[in-house]
Amino acid sequence: MIRSIDEILRMNKRRLKRLAEPYDPMTGKGSPIERRSLEVDKGSYMQLPAKMFELPLIASIVKAGSFKRYAKTAKCDKNEVMATVTLLRMVYDFEFWCATCVKIQDKQSKRMVPFVMRQPQLKLFKVMADDLFADRPVRVILLKARQWGGSTLVQIFMAWIQLFHRRSWHSVIVADVEDQARNIKAMYSRLATNHPKEVSTVTFAGFEGSSKNKRIVERDCVIYLGSMQKPDALRSADVMMAHLSEVGLWKQTDGKRPEDVVQSIAGTVPLEPYSVIVMESTAKGVGNYFHRQWCKAVSGQSGYRPVFVAWYEIDIYSKAFESEKQRKSFAQSLTPSEMAVFEAGATLEALNWYRQKRHTDAYDDWRMGCEFPTTPTEAFQSTGRRAHNPEYVASMRQHVCEPLAKGDMVADAQHGKRAIDGSLKFAKSPDGIMWVWAFPDRSKQMSRRYIVSMDIGGRTPGADWSVISVIDRYQLTEGGVEECVATCRFHLDQDLAVWKAVQIARYYCDALLVVEANSLDNKGSEGDHSITILDEIKGYYSNLFSRSDPQKIRNGAPERYGFFTSAASKSDLVTQMNKRLREKGYIEHDARALDEADTYEIKSDGSYGAVEGEHDDIYMSRAIALKASQITDPPVVIDKTIHEVRRRETVLTEASF
Repeated sequence: MIRSIDEILRMNKRRLKRLAEPYDPMTGKGSPIERRSLEVDKGSYMQLPAKMFELPLIASIVKAGSFKRYAKTAKCDKNEVMATVTLLRMVYDFEFWCATCVKIQDKQSKRMVPFVMRQPQLKLFKVMADDLFADRPVRVILLKARQWGGSTLVQIFMAWIQLFHRRSWHSVIVADVEDQARNIKAMYSRLATNHPKEVSTVTFAGFEGSSKNKRIVERDCVIYLGSMQKPDALRSADVMMAHLSEVGLWKQTDGKRPEDVVQSIAGTVPLEPYSVIVMESTAKGVGNYFHRQWCKAVSGQSGYRPVFVAWYEIDIYSKAFESEKQRKSFAQSLTPSEMAVFEAGATLEALNWYRQKRHTDAYDDWRMGCEFPTTPTEAFQSTGRRAHNPEYVASMRQHVCEPLAKGDMVADAQHGKRAIDGSLKFAKSPDGIMWVWAFPDRSKQMSRRYIVSMDIGGRTPGADWSVISVIDRYQLTEGGVEECVATCRFHLDQDLAVWKAVQIARYYCDALLVVEANSLDNKGSEGDHSITILDEIKGYYSNLFSRSDPQKIRNGAPERYGFFTSAASKSDLVTQMNKRLREKGYIEHDARALDEADTYEIKSDGSYGAVEGEHDDIYMSRAIALKASQITDPPVVIDKTIHEVRRRETVLTEASF
């Protein structure tokens, strides 16, 4: 949508007016939850949570018309009525209680100040309050951007439930390590120390001799501490509320997976009103457990409600203009990417800050997305130790589409001569393991047109996938780039898996077959096939990739078939893929291949691989195929006519489609 400058300025004015609307937790003005007016005295009102109007006292005051008239009718002091309503507000009005009874440490001054929520906190509070007041279990997954006090709010919200709504309502704080959990619990300790005694005393005491688990004496509520690193200590805890912090940092180790730890905790929290589970984290890359849970929540596949706060919703990220003329000039200079953020809801003042921040720190789009994400997608894709810039990967998605057909290669046998003879064909199936975007083109007889590569996995469902990629190099003859035209992904015994690659290579005009040899060279890994498989295949199919030095072969050394991936060659593959992605150096139709590129990362030890819980098998198969193409002579047309000898195969291909 193209907007005029005047329209942009009008929209900005409305947004500024909305942001300037006052928020006063004492009167309830500007609250995000449903409230109703209650007259205190003539012309003086307070906005109370709608839930409070179900209380007999509030209903009586409403019927009387005001505090003053109710006090007169009930023959009591108006100040006493006000004191009673104030105490009731502590129970029903979380915002009021926070502003009057809760002290937090200011991040800049380090002074203890009243907890008056800011706009991002109010956004999260509304989601939790909506569930709470509707008697629904509170289940939230919070994607945090920078530090705006999300964890603080979660812990104080849980404390409010324990202090005013439920007795023996135990809670747990779980972080990656216990020190992080202790820092969160420290908020509760400060709350207890500073809570007004005239409202209620809050006494922390050790629980059953534990120095880390605490009990609120007055309410018989236990606050447990735990960590991903030591999950066993939590298995016997009987909790009704759980604060799971920085889940994106939780890493899988031997015998411990984030999903198992979360399930062991969540499994003890019943689906009851006032029960709470909040899973929160900053984005730590894509593909990990937290990212997967976020995606499920966004798509409605889980009971968690997703909450994200964009950078422009945080009030400190704004810079005013010196004049209306300057504001108009800025609006005229908006780039397409800045205009997209404006359309998302940012003010021109926020974008003015954003542009200056970017210039001052010399940040590119990727770094700004990491530090100040506009959307959840940007937050996830701009974090982690990604091997490839997400912008490069995103630009490659322009050719992604559904396959022309799905199916599998079938023949009279799975291996040997009969596996690749005249009985070989492609059989369509809606759940087929082979996805095809282009069938072999037999209208031109060409040399070196197709390359088929294979990254070998295992035979069991939990093993790595075996992946076969088919690359069409025809466009290289016209100054273009390679195109990936088929992907086959499956689990199968290694010898049969390699024979399937031979079948696909034969089907695609006797393509050059490049088999990743590392798995074949690993003795004891599902059998030692390093000699038998490729040597056996050579007797039936000769167009195999060889990594042997031609001079050594001439001197009598045996050929060594297959592509061997060492640390150095893998680094070279990643470098090549980065260049290909950056320069759109090949055509990719399979979204799964680009998803794997998105989740491919640099490990802490400098090695490469998929992020925890994800795969890189399609990515590696593509990388090997494209590398083989890079070092293979270009394809050439041998004869532009349709050869009679190929006619039967063409008919076979069309019939099988």
